[in-house]
Amino acid sequence: MTAPIPGWLAHRPTTGGLVVPWITPRRTDGTYLFGAVDERRARTAFHGRLCGVCGRKLDRPLVVLVRDQDLVLQASFEPALHPVCATYTRTNCPMVAGKQATYRSSPLRLDPNMIPGADAEQRQGTTAENWYAVWLASYTVTRLYGHLAASFRGRTPLRIRPV
Repeated sequence: MTAPIPGWLAHRPTTGGLVVPWITPRRTDGTYLFGAVDERRARTAFHGRLCGVCGRKLDRPLVVLVRDQDLVLQASFEPALHPVCATYTRTNCPMVAGKQATYRSSPLRLDPNMIPGADAEQRQGTTAENWYAVWLASYTVTRLYGHLAASFRGRTPLRIRPV
């Protein structure tokens, strides 16, 4: 069961009762591809300090959702979120909310404007990881493993909470 959609996200399209994040790509057939990232929008979000879910300008504090390995890197491969957008994602995203035990086992069918996650091939069919909400005042945009990332290396997080 999904949580109610906050009024803050009422402007976003929905699919199957879920808000479609701003960085989620839309296939040429009009369907959205959850689990992939629209490269142009992600780049715009990272550099323009926009929320990856609602697409609006970020304020402080902001939240990045990271997996175990991302926490070690002190970076998120997806753009930061407003706290309300992070709460909605923590509750409703099947992977982040722990509703799926494994990552999808087949590759995503991507259109040219789409990119898989930073390590999508390695994750294919593997056990889902633990997630953390990292609250930050700011981040720097960096490139890790060929992908843009919001890095908090050298910054003290305001808080880190397991999801």
